[in-house]
Amino acid sequence: MVYNQKWRIFSAISPALRLVFLSVLLPFLHLSAQQITLDSLALRTVVIQSTRASSSHPSPHTNFSAEQISRMYHAQDVPMLLSAVPSLVENSDAGTGIGYTGLRIRGSDPTRVNVTVNGVPFNDAESQGVFWVDLPDVATSAAEIQVQRGVGTSSNGAGAFGATVNIDLSKVVPEPFATVSNTLGSFNTRKHSAYLGTGLMGKFAFTGRISTIKSDGYVDRASADLRSYHLSGAYIDDRQSFQAHMLSGYERTYQSWNGLPTQYLDTQRTYNSAGTEQAGSPYKDEVDDYTQRHYLAHYKYLFSRAWSLQLNGHYTRGYGYYEQYKAAEKAADYGLATWGDSTLHQTDLVRRRWLDNHFYGGTFALQWTPSASQNNVFLLGGALSRYEGRHYGEVIWTQDAPRVPKDFVYYDNDADKRDANIFLKWESQVHEKLRTFLDVQTRHVEYKFLGYDNNLNNVTQAAALTFFNPKLGTTYSFSNKWILSGYAGVAHREPNRDDYTQSTPSSRPRPERLIDLETSLKKSAANWSVSANAYFMGYKDQLVLDGRLNDVGAYIRTNVPESYRAGLELEATARITSRLVINANAAFSRNKVKNFVEYRDNWDDGSQQSIVYTNTDLAFSPNIVARAEALLDVVHNTRQHLSLALSGKYVGKQYLDNTSSEYATLPGYFFSDLRLNWNLKNMVGKNIAVIFSVNNLFDQKYSSNGWVYRFVSAGYDPRPDDPYTRLEQNNVYHQAGFFPQARRNLMGTVVVEL
Repeated sequence: MVYNQKWRIFSAISPALRLVFLSVLLPFLHLSAQQITLDSLALRTVVIQSTRASSSHPSPHTNFSAEQISRMYHAQDVPMLLSAVPSLVENSDAGTGIGYTGLRIRGSDPTRVNVTVNGVPFNDAESQGVFWVDLPDVATSAAEIQVQRGVGTSSNGAGAFGATVNIDLSKVVPEPFATVSNTLGSFNTRKHSAYLGTGLMGKFAFTGRISTIKSDGYVDRASADLRSYHLSGAYIDDRQSFQAHMLSGYERTYQSWNGLPTQYLDTQRTYNSAGTEQAGSPYKDEVDDYTQRHYLAHYKYLFSRAWSLQLNGHYTRGYGYYEQYKAAEKAADYGLATWGDSTLHQTDLVRRRWLDNHFYGGTFALQWTPSASQNNVFLLGGALSRYEGRHYGEVIWTQDAPRVPKDFVYYDNDADKRDANIFLKWESQVHEKLRTFLDVQTRHVEYKFLGYDNNLNNVTQAAALTFFNPKLGTTYSFSNKWILSGYAGVAHREPNRDDYTQSTPSSRPRPERLIDLETSLKKSAANWSVSANAYFMGYKDQLVLDGRLNDVGAYIRTNVPESYRAGLELEATARITSRLVINANAAFSRNKVKNFVEYRDNWDDGSQQSIVYTNTDLAFSPNIVARAEALLDVVHNTRQHLSLALSGKYVGKQYLDNTSSEYATLPGYFFSDLRLNWNLKNMVGKNIAVIFSVNNLFDQKYSSNGWVYRFVSAGYDPRPDDPYTRLEQNNVYHQAGFFPQARRNLMGTVVVEL
């Protein structure tokens, strides 16, 4: 396909290049800073401190080091690696953790979880969702992954509304290294990866990784063909460092978005309805095909021991489509009603819906530490970004209109979103035992899009929003063993693309607001530690689906005036013996909508019925999530290390909507995994690491995600014709889909470090 958009590419690249040029020239300007020599170790990790929570930060957070990741990583996506985070529930469309995966933290869905890579936003700017499949094997490159629960620290981009995931790829390894990794597993899963680095060669270092991952999936045809590479280069001297990263990910996944029909839950757990609209065998190209490339540039300069500056430029290029076979479609919906000399009412066709986008911008962080003791740390930071997206659809084949030209475009519209924020953070050691934290952020969003006006005409429109997000907290150390923390933060979130394009200015929803209150108590001893964190997350105007049709006939998300999440998160670690360690966490919560109105379609007369609910549960918010893991060192000496890890996780019952209806639930489930790690040193190269896992050890049948649509039909029972339909009572039906996870399965990985 030809893209006649050279001006877009130039406008996309040039701001990032200007930032990089400024970064490179800055140290050669005449600066008044005194001449000093600093240890280059301070510059080897160009992590964006402005978006990361420090160890003393009062908001709850969990860190995963590269070593921790390497012990459990085969080929699965990041959400599956984060299973040990309190209050986190992971899910996988294909059932294997490869392909389309997602996570919820405290019930917050992926559009409300802010994800950054080296401080650069990874959430899609329009949908605010996170598509991990676009960065396959990124865990191999990660130096650290940090998960913040709640509002956390000020971050960049959309979706910082309940949790944050920061992925750090910036660590510079001083010694040369090379690793080759190969994985084989159930469902024809395999991964092959090579990762190498030069180490520091004087002031320079370079790394490169190339990977391929394939899997047939547990669900029928839910295959994944993923490829990626990561190239980086670094320059480090006594006062400055510069890093450049290029990450590329390509995915071609067979769609399994529909879920398992509710009538097949006990009989055909791997059934996939995608592609079955084609008569006979399923359509072979019912796929999602997408490429995403990230270009990152990071520059850090140490003016003195007190002052440092971080500048970052980024550019993301994404393009791809999903393809579908659609049967008996209305020709008028595609501009095909009259074509040539004939009139066409309906036809089978194949369509592709394209997304072609550019996302670029820059961030900065200026840090001032007045004294060497770091009693006070001031940080001024911010970001400026722009997203340009083209949305268009093609008809690439029709059954009844052979004269339709190839790649006939039936819709085409653009979107332009600009995002800017600036924040100031201050951490202060007020007293020997008391440390305080203050963070104030202002964020401004402008969005231009094609949408409906009040006369139902499709016209270009614009929206502009400004948010103020203050946060403060304190940490008090009673002793070396007891620490008490308190935190309060405010976050806002704008509606997403569909909220704007599928509404008029009269029916458009309002932004959401969240007030987050956290308090925690921690105690540690020589062989054990425990912590308890209580939280209250109060929402104003939270956006939820209620079944209502707006004034353009689209199902909408509506603002719920008041809702909340409140809970207690417990964590404990104990070294039982010199060889046995137990880790455990549990989260208990209440997640409520104070007043909720459901709108049900009446299939008999086309109307909608409304039902009022009080104090119902928020959808996909289990009241309990608990996990425990036992790690046993079997052999540990200078030549080898053999260990076993047995984990178990329980996720309580979840409701598929906000009605608390027992007819539409995701039952609670429990699963266990067994993992063996065997490291052999100096046999072949420096180390051979063998990882062998038995996933879902006890062969449980469970589903980790789902959806529901409720309606009324007195004159027609759709169950014989539609396996997604189930009867509730009194002519009330619902359609529901579930996402079953793989039963007992095996996976083995061998990593050779040369």
